[in-house]
Amino acid sequence: MIDRDAFYVGYHPMAPEPVARRTRIIVAALAALVVATAVVLALSMRPAGPGIFEYGHPRTYRGVVSEFPYPSLLVPGHSPADRDEAYTRYLLVAQGKHGGGPLVRGMDGRWVDLAGTRIARPDGEMLEIVPDGVRLAADSVSTASRYLPPIEQLGRETLSGEIVDSKCWLGVMKPATGNVHRGCGARCVHGGIPPFLMTTGPEGAVQHYLLTDAQGRAAPAWFAGLVSRRVTLTGEVSLEVGLRVMRVETATVNWP
Repeated sequence: MIDRDAFYVGYHPMAPEPVARRTRIIVAALAALVVATAVVLALSMRPAGPGIFEYGHPRTYRGVVSEFPYPSLLVPGHSPADRDEAYTRYLLVAQGKHGGGPLVRGMDGRWVDLAGTRIARPDGEMLEIVPDGVRLAADSVSTASRYLPPIEQLGRETLSGEIVDSKCWLGVMKPATGNVHRGCGARCVHGGIPPFLMTTGPEGAVQHYLLTDAQGRAAPAWFAGLVSRRVTLTGEVSLEVGLRVMRVETATVNWP
């Protein structure tokens, strides 16, 4: 008697049992492999982070423009002690990979009504200005200087971390760090988006520092070449209206 393997012709309504059984096992194994691969990839990914971008939902804010070193809007609100005016500081950017400087040029110290889309993390706020979204308020003469808290000098520090563009880091892009984001981040900073140093604080919490040159001026072209690099920076650090600012004197790339 001749021993023959099961044979299946495609136009037959059913495959022989040995062929069908083997096919079911292979399909089940492949399905299990796909699910396991998806689970491993999901568990290996870093958390997306707490940043938000309220795309499509602009709001109007009234505040005082601060042009330097990077444009900001200082929006007043009462402090917990309810004695003096306190401010929320919103960095300002334009749509796309552009800083907000040209949109508020010449308005330093002036009150404005500004329409913008909020971008934020728990410790940082930004507004993407909508087209034609800035107009001088009726009472546009500045009275802000008497209310602003003084700049607190924190001393000269050496900090290590990664340079990121603040717009993507605060919520527009996820991930906003590492090699995968280097090209995007470099173009953002070169276009005037304020650069941040992302580092880890004493208690393990992520902190960011707004970066300027040693004289406290905006220096996007210089920092653009360092975006997504692990660096060690040295310079004077200050706390200015709720934002840590570093005047960078030296920068060293920490090559792997």
